[in-house]
Amino acid sequence: MKKMLGLAAMAIVLLGLATGCSKSDENMQPVVIESGLRESVQGKWRIERVNNKLCRSGSCTSVMYTGTETDYFEFKADSAYLQRASQQHDRSVYRDSFKADYSQPNAFVLSNFGWSARFRLMHRDARRLVLEGTYYGSDPSAIFTDTYYLYK
Repeated sequence: MKKMLGLAAMAIVLLGLATGCSKSDENMQPVVIESGLRESVQGKWRIERVNNKLCRSGSCTSVMYTGTETDYFEFKADSAYLQRASQQHDRSVYRDSFKADYSQPNAFVLSNFGWSARFRLMHRDARRLVLEGTYYGSDPSAIFTDTYYLYK
């Protein structure tokens, strides 16, 4: 009797495995859920470096910022906060806060005071996060791309 119950249980498990593997490739495509992206970036991240790139009419210039021990980017459910040393004034700190919208697939938008940037998640693991933010200047031919290399 025990042997028959064990065989029946094994048959159910095998049947479940067989039917679970019969999905087509189109059903197996990754789906990014809004809360999943938001949850994966939430928290306080230290800034390792930021690559700033400005492209205007096909010509690009790049500047790399190396983070300091007090720099961070913090993401919350509906907002974000950035603090880093100013690149323009010694001993000055740049601080900015943003409204965060996580409703776009594979990306989120940070905005404040009339401008917004779309951030794509380039890499994420337990200790590192790489985000690429793109926004346009007042000149339509100017495209700013900031790549943030963050860590915990």
